[in-house]
Amino acid sequence: MHDANVDLNSLGFELFGPVVAAAKLESIRTSLFAEGQAGARCLLDEPTVREIAVATREILVGAGRLTATAVAIQAITFDKTPAANWKVTWHQDLMFPFARTVATDGFAMPTIKGGVTYARPPRSVLEELLAVRIHLDDCDETNGPLRVSPGTHRKGVIPSAEIGGVVARGGEHACLAQAGEALLMKPLLLHASSQAKEPKHRRVLHLVYHSGEPTGEPWHRSV
Repeated sequence: MHDANVDLNSLGFELFGPVVAAAKLESIRTSLFAEGQAGARCLLDEPTVREIAVATREILVGAGRLTATAVAIQAITFDKTPAANWKVTWHQDLMFPFARTVATDGFAMPTIKGGVTYARPPRSVLEELLAVRIHLDDCDETNGPLRVSPGTHRKGVIPSAEIGGVVARGGEHACLAQAGEALLMKPLLLHASSQAKEPKHRRVLHLVYHSGEPTGEPWHRSV
């Protein structure tokens, strides 16, 4: 029997779900997105987000994608529209929110965004994270889907000057999804997105879970 979790570990991504029922999608869109808003950070204090984060964790624990002790440590919304039709170059997700300025060995590059401390955890912690991009709209090839370079999460933190060569060697894959489905992704996986050819709503709730032991530095929020 095929184990999709092998794909997640080897490729660094997996389409999963649905994790949100179709009947709930419109109420989530309405509660999390304002007209003209391209996105927002640090949303784990929002009751709707907390509810989704807990429910999604239970689904993923049951499917063996998260450990039973996993916690959500980040929540972000994105919406690519005609008014906010951005392009994102190839990168890894390395910076995460903490409750204080980090001082533990291995934690680097502390900075403040919107009054919240962000830093880059050590590779061992980055490898324990799982991003869960819940699609609240259908995402096809015309509206700027996420593109990933399979397997690049196994290379650790890749210097910026080397990213183009790594993608050229590893290739890329466009991640299409239907509303309610989730793209599971290792944050160290190289990913990018183009501007939409036919801009329309591409609303995503992006959650990040940590499945490891306590890091020595408290997360900004953990749910």
